[in-house]
This record gives sequence, C-alpha cells and structure tokens, in this order.
Amino acid sequence: MSEERSRDRIQSIERAVQVLRAFNRREGPLSVAEISARVGLARPVVRRILLTFAHLGYTESTNGSWSLTPRILELGSGYFTASSLPEISYTYMTEVVERTGETCSIGVLDGLEVIHVARVEDRRPLPDSVRVGNRLPAHATAIGKVLLAQLTEPELTVLLASTALETYTPRTVADPDRLRERLELVRERGFDVSLEELNPGQVAVAVPILAGGQAIGAIAASSTTVRETEQSLTETVMPVLRTAADEIARAYRNANPQVFRADR
Repeated sequence: MSEERSRDRIQSIERAVQVLRAFNRREGPLSVAEISARVGLARPVVRRILLTFAHLGYTESTNGSWSLTPRILELGSGYFTASSLPEISYTYMTEVVERTGETCSIGVLDGLEVIHVARVEDRRPLPDSVRVGNRLPAHATAIGKVLLAQLTEPELTVLLASTALETYTPRTVADPDRLRERLELVRERGFDVSLEELNPGQVAVAVPILAGGQAIGAIAASSTTVRETEQSLTETVMPVLRTAADEIARAYRNANPQVFRADR
C-alpha cells in the first residue's frame, strides 16, 4: 500500500475492527488478555476499545470477561436490505431445500475466503454447521472454487501469491498449480463438487450467481457422504441450484436497477 493511502487510514478504527473480529469464533466471552493475544494489540489498548464499545452499547463485561451485545447486529443491518443478495435469495433457497432435502447456503468472496451471507437449513442439521457470517477457505469449498473461477488470471495470481493454501483433509487441493487446473474445470462445467475437501464426511455442490456478467455470489447445497454422492450432486442437486441461481440473479438485477442500467 502506498504511503499516501496509508495516511488516509484511521488506525484507531482499524484497531477497533480488529477487536470486534476477535469475537467471530464459536466460543464464550473473552478476557482482555485473550483478545490482546488474538489481535496483537497491547492490553491497555484493547481495554479502552472495549470500554468505548460498552459505552456505545455494543459490548458488555461480566466477571472480567467480554462479549458482544445484540445491539452489534445493527452494524450489519444495512447489508440486509430489501435489495440485498441475502434478502432476495431466501425464497429461492427455501425452494432448493424443499426440492433437494439438503442445506442451502450463499457465499461471497473475500480474498481467499468465503463469507456465508445466507443459509437455510434442512431438518437434518449438518455436523460443524456453518452460520451466517462465518468464513471458510475458498480453495477447500465448492462455493469458494466457483467464485475463484470467475476471477481474471491477474486477480487469481495476486491472491495465490498472498498466502499459502492450507491442507484440511487428504482431498484438499492445496497446490496452486492443481488448484488452477481445478478452476479451469469449474469454468468449463459451470459448477464445482467438493468431496470431503474441508471436513471428512461432508460434500457440497455450488454454482455461481451471475448478474451483469459478474459473480455477485455463489449458491451451494451441502450434505454428507451418507446421503449424497458426486453423481447425485451433479445430476440431481446441481440443476436445482442452477435454476435458483438464475432466478436470484434476475431478481437481484430487478431490485438494483441503478447497478445494472447498462444491461437494460
């Protein structure tokens, strides 16, 4: 980042966001020491940030441990407007669950991670179930790979050079060259099937949601090796997802005409 851009940033805000993101794992309240170690900031700095958020109503302390309050949800409420991807998608996601009997998710790409922005569960919950807001590695998930496949070659090169790809199971595609080959296959087929690449026993299929020539997200159905195979995901579940993706894209364009004026 250039020196000029660095001067434009407000360091105190960056630090405050770091502290908020320390709470994004599945666990209980955290001590100042735990947050300090997690975000790499001095304890006095972390304490002042927490006290400021407490004054604003976003954090609270009990017996020396800190947690977020429900009020924190208002910070993200602007994203979930009537014209947003999650709000538009839920009707179509529910149809996917009804037709396939599998859990449906929508994710967007953030670097080499996928952020899940919407999810509709089947009655049979999955182990290690993902929540809205959770991040997962793009290279080890079906949603992630269909989104990575939409990037240009320069964009993909920059991302793959930024960090090493972690191996989660023996099936994880963690070698950059092999991942590029996989992404080329995804581009050709228009979907990806992930078989136990992130967690043993878990499988998924995903397709991109394309609007105005760009991927605004991806939709996936997740299951287990007990219920689905690569063949069933490809032949039965994937066509349902593709229909849903087309309908979501159409609804998204209609709800955001200011973004897609050139298409009209």
